[in-house]
Amino acid sequence: MHSVSVNLEPSQFLAGWRPESSALFLPILSDARVGDEVAARVGVLGQAIRATIFGKITGVRRVGRPTLPPGVELRLDAGSIPAAGFLAMAARGEPVNFRERAPRFSAERQFRVARAGAMLSVPTLNVANGGCSVRWPAEVPAVGEVMLVRLGRGLFAPRAEAVVCWNLVAEQEKTVGLRLHAEGRAGRAWKDLVVEVARSGARPA
Repeated sequence: MHSVSVNLEPSQFLAGWRPESSALFLPILSDARVGDEVAARVGVLGQAIRATIFGKITGVRRVGRPTLPPGVELRLDAGSIPAAGFLAMAARGEPVNFRERAPRFSAERQFRVARAGAMLSVPTLNVANGGCSVRWPAEVPAVGEVMLVRLGRGLFAPRAEAVVCWNLVAEQEKTVGLRLHAEGRAGRAWKDLVVEVARSGARPA
């Protein structure tokens, strides 16, 4: 997975955003390949709003010109479409009123995270279908960093890629928001965990 950060002019974002096909052109990653997955932290110049979006590359423009720069076209995943819509509103200068986010539940589950060749044990603060927030035991990772989360115990526990969506250092506590990119066995394991937490009567976070 490619993890990148990019700031776009409002007109540049609007020219690349096609909501009817959930596609977004980004003037970066022209050396990538069709089918590669991308986590992009996108900002609109002149606006405070930023969002992390996820998608798969469906087209690559390796050589461009001033009006058509090199870059990639992403097909956004379903969870990223609202974020792209918010960015488009900001780019048009419209007030952005965030919709209610997907349900998340307070729960502490212990996970092992592989990062930069080291294994860390991190407890969750809350969980949702798309990811979780965790209490971080070391220097917080940068937004956009990709790491591997082990969803369970044992040598053959399913693993999922996770992308850092935000980080926060407040007094003595460090917290990190992770967006899980889980498919197949790992996706089912995460979905089962969230359902289990919801049914346990955990309070909404």
